[in-house]
Amino acid sequence: MTADRSGEAWEDYFVEGEQLLWEGAPLPGTHNRPMLIFITLFGIPFFVAGAALTFGGLFFVFKAGNLTEAGGSLLAAVFGMPFLGVGLFLVVWQWVMAYTAHARIRYALSTRAAYIAKRYWRRELSIFPITKTTPLEMQDTRNGATVWLHALKQEDSDGDKVTTKIGFENIADGARVLGLLRNLQARL
Repeated sequence: MTADRSGEAWEDYFVEGEQLLWEGAPLPGTHNRPMLIFITLFGIPFFVAGAALTFGGLFFVFKAGNLTEAGGSLLAAVFGMPFLGVGLFLVVWQWVMAYTAHARIRYALSTRAAYIAKRYWRRELSIFPITKTTPLEMQDTRNGATVWLHALKQEDSDGDKVTTKIGFENIADGARVLGLLRNLQARL
């Protein structure tokens, strides 16, 4: 599809009579900096502890006087690797993912459904039919808007109700897309 330059088009997934009304992508840059900063601060202890155990253990493997000391140092290095990995993910990788979302996510709106295509480690296409009862909401973001068009209500492991909103996040022309969705609902 147009999201990954493989030659596919949105129309390849449409049913007969369906027409493309709009397509777009998230605006470049980070959009939820307070959350990213919080996660980074949470990840710093994991990163520091993991790095200290891993690299300290590897350093002392070569300084060990006997096989027991070398084994203990190697065990510390191996034990620290998962913490280092989690720390790297929380401190670095989440920022990379946030900055490159505009290159991996594409949105489309047709006369019948909303399409969200994502390309991370694998390709994913989600289709949300537009009905008269589709809940619509627009939220202004730092430099764009998000149009929510689906709410998934579930129970978490504690039995609490959790609502996950799905939509076209951080787009430049949110008001136009909301207008298109409202016109679609009015014609149904």
